[in-house]
Amino acid sequence: MIAFNNMSVTFGQLVASAIGAGLANVEGEGWRGTVGIGAAPAIGLAIMLIWCPESPRQLVAHGRVEQADLVLQRLYSTSTEAQRSEKIRAIEMSINEATSTMAQESLWVSFKRIFNTPSTGRAVFTACMIMAISQLGGFNTLMYYSATLFGLVGFTNATAVAITVSGTNFVFSIVNLMLVDKYGRRRLLTVTVLGMSICMLAVAVAFHWIPISKDLVLESNNVGGAGIIVLVCIILYVAFYSSGVATIAWIGTELIPLEVRALGTMLNTVTCWGTNIIISSTFLSMMKAWTPSGAFGFYCGICFFGWIFILICYPDVKGMPLETIRDVFQTGFGRKYSKQWQKENKDVPKVVQASFGH
Repeated sequence: MIAFNNMSVTFGQLVASAIGAGLANVEGEGWRGTVGIGAAPAIGLAIMLIWCPESPRQLVAHGRVEQADLVLQRLYSTSTEAQRSEKIRAIEMSINEATSTMAQESLWVSFKRIFNTPSTGRAVFTACMIMAISQLGGFNTLMYYSATLFGLVGFTNATAVAITVSGTNFVFSIVNLMLVDKYGRRRLLTVTVLGMSICMLAVAVAFHWIPISKDLVLESNNVGGAGIIVLVCIILYVAFYSSGVATIAWIGTELIPLEVRALGTMLNTVTCWGTNIIISSTFLSMMKAWTPSGAFGFYCGICFFGWIFILICYPDVKGMPLETIRDVFQTGFGRKYSKQWQKENKDVPKVVQASFGH
């Protein structure tokens, strides 16, 4: 479901890029259309919320059991009153279990628990490291500055070329959706993050042969094959990124124990946007100070460091129940533990809870 959510984001980015390209050459104030169209999905969502039921779990948590029963009846139109009552009891038990350990704790005490408990700290650190790699590896510079970047290497319709980046991002997010539970997180990360590093290295080398001034102005139209190499490698980089770390960085919250998952997810999100700000605000400065080759060489180094971290530290928890994931980080980063667990349980069929009460 997290992968599906990420795929929806990339689809929105593709549509936004297409709209931007379509209005880029409109005379006058075409940019107003680009901004104004953004109101359409917000208005549509606001209208659809009229028919969106409240979460039964939220209602039960606030003691509004009768309203929760009405929502369940709406969601499960063929259910009986006894089935709905059983479902509500199951929800109450789940809420009590989740909150019992935190009932007497302040937010600050819960926050300190992350760092005072080594196993929890390792789990949160691992999730945040993968998120940091996903941002510091340079992907969002391509999303924010793709038109500028392709203009530097001689493509006259740089905005249209930028759609290719968004399209690749969308297509390979679907690939991740199909592969992430089949082959596991670790295997996908190992292949794709190394691929990202190789692509950034090729882009850094190619930029060495493109005549660009210190003010980031193309000095000659004779770019040659180097421009094609930059374009192809950037598209390949996006393919690797979207089919791997882009989604798995968000799935990484499955590593965090339930009692601190909300705070751990918050830290993961702060890591995302904090590193995003760093990269987006320094990209053009790095391009001018270090040259494009230096900037993309830096991103290559980040991706390579991320690949080493994944090889050494990142455990694959594909198919493991949450209770078992808790044990992964007890004595370290749990790479061998998770591998051994999956080897021993590979022939154990997964139990699917079909009961309405669960």
